[in-house]
Amino acid sequence: MELADNPNIHTVTQLNNRVKSYVEKKFNDLYVAGEIASFQEYPSGHTYFSLKDKTSEISCVLFKNQNSKKIKISIGMQLILFGNASLYSSKGKYQFIVKSFYQSGTGYLYNNLEKLKKKLFDEGLFLDKYKKDIPRYPSNIGVITSLKGAVINDIITVFSKKAPNIKLIIRDTSIQGFKSVDDIINAIKDFNSFNNTDTILLCRGGGNMEDLQPFNDENVVRAIFKSKIPIITGIGHEGDYTLSDLVSDFRASTPTSAAEKSIYNLNDLIQHLDVINKKINFSIKNKIKLMKSNISLVKNRRGFLNFDYKIKYYKELLKQYKK
Repeated sequence: MELADNPNIHTVTQLNNRVKSYVEKKFNDLYVAGEIASFQEYPSGHTYFSLKDKTSEISCVLFKNQNSKKIKISIGMQLILFGNASLYSSKGKYQFIVKSFYQSGTGYLYNNLEKLKKKLFDEGLFLDKYKKDIPRYPSNIGVITSLKGAVINDIITVFSKKAPNIKLIIRDTSIQGFKSVDDIINAIKDFNSFNNTDTILLCRGGGNMEDLQPFNDENVVRAIFKSKIPIITGIGHEGDYTLSDLVSDFRASTPTSAAEKSIYNLNDLIQHLDVINKKINFSIKNKIKLMKSNISLVKNRRGFLNFDYKIKYYKELLKQYKK
């Protein structure tokens, strides 16, 4: 029998359609609980997001016509979904079609984050008295970030335009994934061991709660706290806030803002030095003028007016006494 005549052989489309039909009949009108790991709203009004628990994750779709809730979905939110399991046939992708949803509290990651935040706060790691001053006129600045992506280019652009005289030392670092925690910690240790850096920038682009998780890691937070070199964080977008931001010596809203905070504008410095120079010259001239005035006053005192005459007079007296 030829393969084309074998009834057990399916095309990809046939197989996906059969699986889709089976899944939708078998798993419909059911509830599933989990935590929002990521989500994306599209102009069409449809929302695509991932729901997860401790060990698994599923892609979900909330179509515009089903989205009648006033609850705004956000990362870390714990939801109970009602709907059907399905298969996106053209991609063979398993997903959950949401008919409605209910908020059941904050999620696992968020709860753990709040517990850790309280623990570190109680230990005093976030207190202002431990924050180091940012050097006003640095010579060398270290950067902890990935060489991949736009962040490093944004930082270099700021330095090139506003402070080309400052030396930039870049430590290529993993900033996402399970290896990133150790890499960030080692990068901080490397700069402290190098001991030739005035300020450290710890930066990355935006992301969801899981993407930023390395910057909420307890060991990373403690490494920032122990650093002898001041650390400026520029993590994510303006609305993103991590535990690393709370413990750092200065929290900037973006990587670009972090770069701008760490430097001085060369033109501003030159103008400032000009002002100082004028003040010094003015002060010296006034001092010289005052000293000249004091000398004139002394010279014009009565005891000095006939000084030469008096010396001659007393010399003549001495001669007479010698006789």
